[in-house]
Amino acid sequence: MEKNISHTAYRAKVRSQKLMARILFPPLAFTVATNFYWYHSVSIYNTSGFTEKNVEMTGTKPVQGVKQCTPVELSIIKQQLPPDDCLKYRGSPWLQRCSMSYATRCPDPVWLEKYYSTLHGMAHHANSPAKSKQPSPPPFLGIFVGCNKGFDAINAMRMGSGESSFDKNVWRNAMTDDGKIGLENDVCSQLTAPQFPLQKNPHGNNSMPVSKSISQVHCIEPMPATALALQSAASRTKYDKQGFIVTHAAMSKENGFVQFASGKVGVENKGISNKCNDDGCTNVTMYSLDTYMEKYVPNGIPINYLSIDVEGWDYEVLLGGSGSALLQVHYLEFEYNWMGPWATQSLSEAIVHLDEQFGFTCYWAGFNNTIWRITNCWLDHYDTHIWSNIACVNRNFDEVREVAQDMEELFAETLLKGDNAVKDYHHRYQTSA
Repeated sequence: MEKNISHTAYRAKVRSQKLMARILFPPLAFTVATNFYWYHSVSIYNTSGFTEKNVEMTGTKPVQGVKQCTPVELSIIKQQLPPDDCLKYRGSPWLQRCSMSYATRCPDPVWLEKYYSTLHGMAHHANSPAKSKQPSPPPFLGIFVGCNKGFDAINAMRMGSGESSFDKNVWRNAMTDDGKIGLENDVCSQLTAPQFPLQKNPHGNNSMPVSKSISQVHCIEPMPATALALQSAASRTKYDKQGFIVTHAAMSKENGFVQFASGKVGVENKGISNKCNDDGCTNVTMYSLDTYMEKYVPNGIPINYLSIDVEGWDYEVLLGGSGSALLQVHYLEFEYNWMGPWATQSLSEAIVHLDEQFGFTCYWAGFNNTIWRITNCWLDHYDTHIWSNIACVNRNFDEVREVAQDMEELFAETLLKGDNAVKDYHHRYQTSA
């Protein structure tokens, strides 16, 4: 009974705050007002999650802390991401019975897609015939560590650049040699999932905006057969001439070399931990993220999108970027796992490291418009080693302030769903209301 009363009180509190914000600030001024209050950490629209705590200075801008979740919020999160099966099946994580595995199994980053849709819409408006200036959209840099078959990386290039020439269907034909070569199955059906939508340009171009951005996506893949197929597809589509860069390399905390078996094109669940014991082994160069950035990316270029999926070596890659690379990252996605070094590493330590050293706010990245903040909303069962996906936004960069706001607001909306957003084995077929 007390839980239901608390949840009702929480819903009423959030709704009243939203209503007050809209009463105090007319619609046209609402966005400006919330941005102002977001920056100064006294938002009336109290879903921003940012406090007045200044951890350190980055240039002339403070790194702001994130508010602690209240006991009521933690209670709702624990109801939606229950610990029971996480603890019961901790010895068999490959069964994926934990709530966080279900909640994040195939994330749908609507917060990121909304941001780039808005960004390209603004550039498209600026490029209309009524405008005398022809500004290009801002540069985009994506780094995909563990690129696999490249579909997510191609979609990110399409999203970041706003160029419809980057097309997953074109890429599929190139990767399969027009259907002659089979690809290993992927967990989240990246091959058939809808790609980033681009509006039609009424002024004679199929993509939006008119002016091209200066964009790059680095597709980094260690598996020899997959890397070769990626390089061939990039050449065949001529994407390699348009900023899509395939690098055959492994990533970890340190530089060196590691052996990989050739394997099938697009095979998943294979990484540095899988020893190569046959005659078909290939010695693959291994970089730290800091070294890779120094070698392949001009100094000081911000990383708009960093994706890490390396079968248990994700935190090692992050530690290998702690010297300089992570300071440049706007938005980050990585996997938490039971394999590889993750087996003995602590997620709580990683979340604190990303928060206190770099200003990242991290979330369990869900689907069907759900997301749960991890930073300063910690629950003990989160350190159970399971497969899951995490998304983080850097509070230090004005460029992704809207992304941070949207993620925090979606978190509040997820909590308001209550029982309709429970993610465990028994609710695995339930869709969020």
